[in-house]
Amino acid sequence: MVDLSRRISASTEAYHAGTVPDAAMGRQLGGSTLGVIGYGQISRYLCELGLAFGMRVLVTDPYARVVNPGITQMEMPRLLAESDYVVCLAIATEETENLMNAAAFAQMKPTAFFINASRGNLVDEVELERALDQGTVAGCAMDVGRAPDQMPSPGLARHPKVIATPHIGGLTPPAILHQALETVVQVGEILNGQIPKGAVNADHATRLKRLREGGRRQKL
Repeated sequence: MVDLSRRISASTEAYHAGTVPDAAMGRQLGGSTLGVIGYGQISRYLCELGLAFGMRVLVTDPYARVVNPGITQMEMPRLLAESDYVVCLAIATEETENLMNAAAFAQMKPTAFFINASRGNLVDEVELERALDQGTVAGCAMDVGRAPDQMPSPGLARHPKVIATPHIGGLTPPAILHQALETVVQVGEILNGQIPKGAVNADHATRLKRLREGGRRQKL
């Protein structure tokens, strides 16, 4: 959000190319509206950061209930219409395939920025590029896309209104250690017939169901 608002990457690229960038007017996070699609663990962290920056924070998620009084939960169309920054952090399911499509981008402010840090298949990239070209969306940042391994698609990543990085969110030693230990805990929970904390679509966990049934048969 900071990079999109203050053109940090664009200025750096200009200096690297041997030119002096214009000191463009920026935008402050404080006082602006952050709209978050999905309310999982990462979304909760982001919402807290938004509040710390002095932003108005909106959330849409039909499967989660927001209890923080500083955050307003609403339907997605209204969130898109009122947000200055729309951050997509919903889980990837058949239901969320191309969640951000032509209709969704059309509901956003032409001055708003779109950020995808979830999964590439939540976004119709053809319509996103069209929205950027037509000025329906002011800019975009992403670290995921429809390229192999969920990387940003090179064609879209080179768009002048896009800031793209590889999917590097978890590539730090502390994050890797945390993920490894969390996996061990989750495996232990599954072996004990429990649903791992934070599991998505747990009601469709057919392998876990078989483990439970097998455990019951052994006890009998």
